[in-house]
Amino acid sequence: MASEIHRLGAHAMATEFQIFIAATSEAKALTAASTALRDLETLESELSRFKGNSDIHRINQLSKGQSTPVGHAAIDCIELARDIHCKTNGAFDITLGPLLAIFTNPDKSPRDPSEKEIKKAISSIGMDKIQTNVNSLISSVSSEDLWIDLGGIGKGYALDQMALSLKESGIKNAMLDAGSSTLLAFGNGPGGDGWPASLGLSNSPIINLKNNSLSGSGFSERGEHIIDPRKHCRIPSEKINSWAIAPYAALSDALSTAFLIMTENEIITFCRNNIGVEAILPE
Repeated sequence: MASEIHRLGAHAMATEFQIFIAATSEAKALTAASTALRDLETLESELSRFKGNSDIHRINQLSKGQSTPVGHAAIDCIELARDIHCKTNGAFDITLGPLLAIFTNPDKSPRDPSEKEIKKAISSIGMDKIQTNVNSLISSVSSEDLWIDLGGIGKGYALDQMALSLKESGIKNAMLDAGSSTLLAFGNGPGGDGWPASLGLSNSPIINLKNNSLSGSGFSERGEHIIDPRKHCRIPSEKINSWAIAPYAALSDALSTAFLIMTENEIITFCRNNIGVEAILPE
């Protein structure tokens, strides 16, 4: 028999976050979820590039050679992004802001930049142009126009931290949802077979999540605003969507974008070499 599900949500990071908790009392579920959502609010204040005094906003205001103090969350995200960038041979890159800007009009429609604009933007980007010091909690940049965007990893990271908060509150069975683009679940689900999950698209898979995460990315999610960091151009429109399953949400979030860039052979090799990672690609 399926157990009752308790739900609580909040708006953050320009999307709707939801927490679903099973196999516990309503009072305990809502108390734990409220604590996790307060943690989410704190993370947004630190990681959103649109928040005036966030760590990421301050990094994006730096000139070449300058540095700024940052918190653990910002360093975690940057270093996770660096690791995924390396493991995907550059298919995931949080420094693409200058390149994305020249490919996008003010009304968010696609734009065709000049070769001169592209060359200038390329000189500003790269994971090697942002440095962090874990011990002193300092971040510095070595590019004049570098700015970073955690949109491809930040929501997943937030879900991971919220899940930790729930577990610390004694919750053992829950699913967390960030705007239906990333789902993270732990425990056996309301019926014992995991948490049934779908990303809500017409051709998205329905799977049972149990102690793992599912993320999706593509044109139906983000329109024509996905840039190939290796070729410095928009990705082909025939790459409609991709989904990634991973042990934690920050990884599935980032990989769902990286898989749009990587070749099929690269994706197969990556999944083979990384335990718990799967790719679901449209046929």
